[in-house]
Amino acid sequence: MRFCGFFFAFLTISILVRPQAYLKPSPMGGYEQRITEYIDTLRIVDTHEHFTSPGLLKKSYFLDFMLLLYNYNYNDLLSAGLPDSLFSPLFNQPLSPRQKWRLIEPYWKLSFNTAANRVSLIAARELYGIYDINEMTVDELSAKIKKNYSNDWFNKVLREYCRIDYVIQDGNDPDINEDYIKHVKRFSSWLTVRTKFSIDSLAIKQTDPIYTLDDFVRSMRNEFVNALKDGMVAVKINTAYNRSLSFERVQTETARKIFRTLVNGNEKFSMTYQAARPLQDYMFFALMDLARLHKIPVVFHTGLQAGKGNYITNSNPVLLSNVFLAYPDVKFALFHGSYPYGGELSTLAKNFRNVYIDMNWTYAISPSYAERYLYEWLEAVPAGKIMAFGGDYTCVENVYGELVIARKVISNVLVNKVKDGYLTEPEAKNVARLILRDNAIRFYNLE
Repeated sequence: MRFCGFFFAFLTISILVRPQAYLKPSPMGGYEQRITEYIDTLRIVDTHEHFTSPGLLKKSYFLDFMLLLYNYNYNDLLSAGLPDSLFSPLFNQPLSPRQKWRLIEPYWKLSFNTAANRVSLIAARELYGIYDINEMTVDELSAKIKKNYSNDWFNKVLREYCRIDYVIQDGNDPDINEDYIKHVKRFSSWLTVRTKFSIDSLAIKQTDPIYTLDDFVRSMRNEFVNALKDGMVAVKINTAYNRSLSFERVQTETARKIFRTLVNGNEKFSMTYQAARPLQDYMFFALMDLARLHKIPVVFHTGLQAGKGNYITNSNPVLLSNVFLAYPDVKFALFHGSYPYGGELSTLAKNFRNVYIDMNWTYAISPSYAERYLYEWLEAVPAGKIMAFGGDYTCVENVYGELVIARKVISNVLVNKVKDGYLTEPEAKNVARLILRDNAIRFYNLE
């Protein structure tokens, strides 16, 4: 009897100390389909795009099947060995679709497997009814693309097929003036300054002389205020393509000395990034002061840089920790799931109240990375701090293709969370709405 009593007490304690995550009641049958349908029909916010205006596309030489292979697909073709010299024939010369295909075919056969290329294959299949991109289909695919762009295809894909209510566009293109498209602005001319020519160019553009460091700061402030008037919803920082994301406070006199060296040089004078870095850092903190003053969020390119020959260590989000500490009242979003720094990103978003995760582009880099880390982030980070979709593309077709993958990944994660007893079905649907819509609306002050 004593053994039975001990065993019963041990069993009771064991049950009580099991993780609460696994004490959720079993979900009602059919939850997988209900969650998937909810995610598939949810109207969302797209947090990051680089759209080329339809008007400009109509004047280009790549309003054909190469439209779908312009962005990250082209980078993958380069990675597979495509010579740089083929860029102009593919995008800037009036070659036929089959002529272009013959140029890329050897490299497509070596890179068709990448997520970016799967995105384009999905777009070709579901939007144009073309089930493969090859020599026999590129003529038909190209003809269908040209036909669709003679109508309001741009808005139809985004609003109807993707069910997107807002898009955050990188840059303010006057030819893309739909009300639902908002924009962020870069201030790279001030943050990567290292030549006299760049300073003189700013002065000419703004029709205002720049002779001193104070003039230089004022020119950035004027640009910032004008951008606010034009509807800027956030500041975009993409300096990791040029230099490290490590920014340090700099004394004014130190920055002034470097500025004088630049403006006193001849028109071709330039400094290395390392030599000009104190001035760049000084301007960065001046920009952060403006963001805080005007209550504007700041977004950073972190992780993988598109293209080739970049230093991934420049874009480790951990380098920004001192900035997050210095500006606790500024909201920061870290783009691209910080691929491959998913664990570091998890720590930053968990520890800093003002740091948010943005998964834009991750599904076109690696869907398995997106799924693995979304699963982890939903355990470590408040769901109200995750934004789960942005295409990061120049054409709407690839946004659609990437969104198909994104909805599938998010469905997989949330269905498994319910299956494991970590979330209830209503909680899973609430998470989906937060990460695909509500968080972005709140972060960018869209409503």
